[in-house]
Amino acid sequence: MESAIAHSGEGQWLVELEARPEAAAALRDYFMRLGISARIAAPALVELTGDEDEATLREYTQSWASTNGIAADLRPGKPAAPSSARAVGGLPAPPPRLGEVLRRKGLISEEQLDAGLAEAHRTGELLGVVLLRKRVIFEDELARTLSEQLAIPYVSIGRVGVDVAAARMLPQSVGLQVAAIPVRLKDDGVQVAFADPTDSVAIDRVRAYVPKISLAVAELSDIRGAWRGVPRAG
Repeated sequence: MESAIAHSGEGQWLVELEARPEAAAALRDYFMRLGISARIAAPALVELTGDEDEATLREYTQSWASTNGIAADLRPGKPAAPSSARAVGGLPAPPPRLGEVLRRKGLISEEQLDAGLAEAHRTGELLGVVLLRKRVIFEDELARTLSEQLAIPYVSIGRVGVDVAAARMLPQSVGLQVAAIPVRLKDDGVQVAFADPTDSVAIDRVRAYVPKISLAVAELSDIRGAWRGVPRAG
């Protein structure tokens, strides 16, 4: 179970449960809460798909197995088929969830993440907005961490501003709701800055108006301030 397995890039992994096939659904849900695509492939087999490395998946598997007292064995499956939707602006699809990014970086604890998720669910706010409001994290800390972790540009809107023509491609009400603003036109599309570029719902909302986007990350207060400076059309 502890043997090293060479594996890189997006692909599939299998986690086999020993003697407890009824626990497969719980294991699947555990990985999905971590932002990892998972499905039950057989009564005692859970299939994982994504680009997480072996060490990370093994750590998660062993943590779940230890907590639940159930033996689980991680092994590589077949490589995943290429997908035309795999990357948007350099970000894999689906992106890792914000809470897990922050937890992995040691910026928030498991308890703070659980409390933040519960409040976000109750209020309908983005998780990042909740964590900022509760002062669990700070804006520059959040934005630069996401930029580094997701390998997408960090945009200091307060210094560079936004192209009004680009910003007007997105309704202000939508931009404020999902904490995003188009910044500038680029050869490969429109650069859109998000306070939380791991939020797939926010990205989909923006894509409804700006189909071809290049992801960036900016501080929430800068995004809100930039929207106040965009004159309304007409």
